[in-house]
Amino acid sequence: MQLSRLLGQISYESVQGSHDLIITDICYHSGKVKRGSLFVCIRGQESDGHDYIWDAVKTGAFAVVVEASAVVETRNEKLIYTDAGRIRINELVHNYGVSVIVVKDTRTALYELSSAFFDYPAEKLTMIGITGTKGKTTTAFLTAGILREAGYRAGVIGTIWIDTGRDIITASHTTPESYDIQKYLAKMVESGCDCCVMEVSSQGLKMQRTAGILFDIGVFLNIEPDHIGKGEHASFSEYLYCKSRLMRQCRIGIVNRDDSNVDKILKGHTCRVETFSAKEGEVLTYPADVTAEKLSYYMIKGKLYSCFEVRWNNCLPGEAGTWNGRTLSLQMQLPGAFNVSNALAAVSIASHFHVTEGQIKRALRRQAVPGRCENVGISDDYVFLIDYAHNEMSLRNLLMTLREFHPARLVVIFGCGGNRSPLRRQRMGETAGRMADFTILTSDNPRWENPERILDDIEAGIRGTSGRYVRIADRREAVAYAVSNAKPGDIIVLAGKGHEGYQEIRGVKYPMSEQELVEDALKKKRNHTYG
Repeated sequence: MQLSRLLGQISYESVQGSHDLIITDICYHSGKVKRGSLFVCIRGQESDGHDYIWDAVKTGAFAVVVEASAVVETRNEKLIYTDAGRIRINELVHNYGVSVIVVKDTRTALYELSSAFFDYPAEKLTMIGITGTKGKTTTAFLTAGILREAGYRAGVIGTIWIDTGRDIITASHTTPESYDIQKYLAKMVESGCDCCVMEVSSQGLKMQRTAGILFDIGVFLNIEPDHIGKGEHASFSEYLYCKSRLMRQCRIGIVNRDDSNVDKILKGHTCRVETFSAKEGEVLTYPADVTAEKLSYYMIKGKLYSCFEVRWNNCLPGEAGTWNGRTLSLQMQLPGAFNVSNALAAVSIASHFHVTEGQIKRALRRQAVPGRCENVGISDDYVFLIDYAHNEMSLRNLLMTLREFHPARLVVIFGCGGNRSPLRRQRMGETAGRMADFTILTSDNPRWENPERILDDIEAGIRGTSGRYVRIADRREAVAYAVSNAKPGDIIVLAGKGHEGYQEIRGVKYPMSEQELVEDALKKKRNHTYG
């Protein structure tokens, strides 16, 4: 695409060099630059793209986009100041034939340029954005499952993977950079998708990764104090504000009325608002638009089931209004009230599409979510689950949910990541000790720390409780111990890594699948029994 066409789609302060260059790609990482690329200098948390301008130019960049704050104008010329030294813009233009575009904000420029480069793919899809501290991945999978059951071609962008309708790409961030989002959306359009279900993280909103996208439906699930600290959010107020941005970036906002901060999320909203609630039995002057009733949970032959009724109340407009007054009985293999709330969000979204009751029922009954209360199904006598719970809040909610099934024993296997707060580990240990009948402490992603030191921190928390536990640092051996000592009626949950297919040790990610650990443990138990 000709540079002049791209420049016509963005706000810039100045351009030096030719406008007639043919741009073959847009890059924000110098290592991906090829001949003909336009390199956008993004300031990240750990590095500054301005420091890599020469690397980009040497590998073939035709143009660079820099931030005005990095440019200083002297009497004779303009200079780009970087940690690597000063760069003369005239030298880039005249000696290397590189055009230099100066903008106020390179993140804004990146999404504007990327949208134009890929011909605005978001406008060709029905866009669904889902935000929340917990449940984004589950809700996205349930939503996509219902839509696909109804014949829609739904692409997905989320924590586990990106599904473009043709390719499955392992995700590195919940919400990718704006360039990558536009690239994936373009692939969805090419593969015939008609809608996209996207997990929208608070960081994604804060860093303008989803900027420029007007979501047809935006969903708020919940918010709790999390992701607060260095490199994330400065405070809970900032975290809440970033999540609330989605309600000013969508046409229809579907929100969880059970969350205590929902009014703050809706402050200044520009969308039409619809609500859902999983709190049955509450006396409300105005019931939520979609509610759950008659919740029940049971465990049978190594599987957990949640059953509930969904009621559409007489207050939905448009396509969703055709469901008013209807009640639908549903069953799914995702446990607990928290997942009922996620299902309500998915069903609320589906109300805006041409779906039938049977399609919703079938999709929810069979939809599994990798690493999210994922039932491995290795025995009819006990339940073995894999879950991503990796902090105190998520572990507490998980164990509280599993208690509702009244297991003979609730057994949890977990560890904590390295290079993280010791206090966080102690709190997880205390939670496990108070809520589980038996805990197996093991290694997670130790990163650059000694796994035994991490277990010491967890043990410091669990020792203050009456909970029984054992330490087995090797994760494979810990799982084997759990399987070999499983008893009828147990619920065993392997927590912390979920869908991750690796274990990170001293900067290296070694292949490790939770499912494979369980399968190996089962083989070992059978060989020991029958060998």
